[in-house]
Amino acid sequence: MVGYRTTSNPGSERTRMSRVSAAVRLATDDNWMPPPSVTNNDDFRFVTCSKPGCPSSSAYSEYNAITLRAGYDTCTNHTTVDDVVNRVRTTIKPVNSVFIFYDVEVTSNNEIDQLSATTTDGKHIDLVIKTMVRKNNSPLIGKLSPFVYMLVATEPVAALNAFVEWVKNTVRRMTDGAGTEDDVVLVAHNGMNHDHVLLLKTMLVWGISPPKWRFSDSLPIFKLVIDPENKATLDVLASKYAPWFQHTHHDGLSDAMAIRHIVTKGVTDWEIACLVFSSPCEYFVTSVGLNTFNIRPTLPHTDTINFQR
Repeated sequence: MVGYRTTSNPGSERTRMSRVSAAVRLATDDNWMPPPSVTNNDDFRFVTCSKPGCPSSSAYSEYNAITLRAGYDTCTNHTTVDDVVNRVRTTIKPVNSVFIFYDVEVTSNNEIDQLSATTTDGKHIDLVIKTMVRKNNSPLIGKLSPFVYMLVATEPVAALNAFVEWVKNTVRRMTDGAGTEDDVVLVAHNGMNHDHVLLLKTMLVWGISPPKWRFSDSLPIFKLVIDPENKATLDVLASKYAPWFQHTHHDGLSDAMAIRHIVTKGVTDWEIACLVFSSPCEYFVTSVGLNTFNIRPTLPHTDTINFQR
């Protein structure tokens, strides 16, 4: 005869303590990510191309969505030079603008494992972030031994908060304390479809309210305006506009520095160009549908749990 373990009474002390133990295990797992939930489909406010018959929308991370996410009413293929010129004429650079060039590297399941940024004066931050599975894209970080990686890698929440604080300190330093988060312009290459989306989504998932930064994309500056006929990958542009710079593809800091070089050296009025292909945080969040994310309450930490019976 096979004996079966009896099921615990749902109201018993044993069941209660089992639930507490499960909560503690999840709450103290630094890689546990609270899943986001979509609230209401009516909250989606994607931008569609105004060109009759064009199906392009800001909902999908594709080349045509870049200009729609940057505040244009036409997709990238239907945005003309005249449209860009008109945007230039109405764009004014705030006195305290601070431009930060950055890059994120991700694992195969889109977890950020490296977040790097650099300023116009060369100051930088380079964060290695722990993920559920270690599979680093960076050829430099990938060479780190498990022990060294354990020492340098940062928990996601700590890394994101460190990045936000670094940006704040950068603004204070570069504006003598006069700038605010509204003056920050984060520039990434293909950022409208990749870096900006992942950075903001990860912040929201971890319960961090995104600052009121502007988000800019360097890709359309080159692909749409400067040299539409040629490839505009970061490797190609770095080789052309910054041949002295030894670019390491897929290393976050190297990519961020490459973006700074190609933009500041390859574009005459680069600050206006970055602003022309940018949008404020609130607009961008809405245009990609991140405004529908509702963060579920995180599980309690051990210091908030009473273990007394």
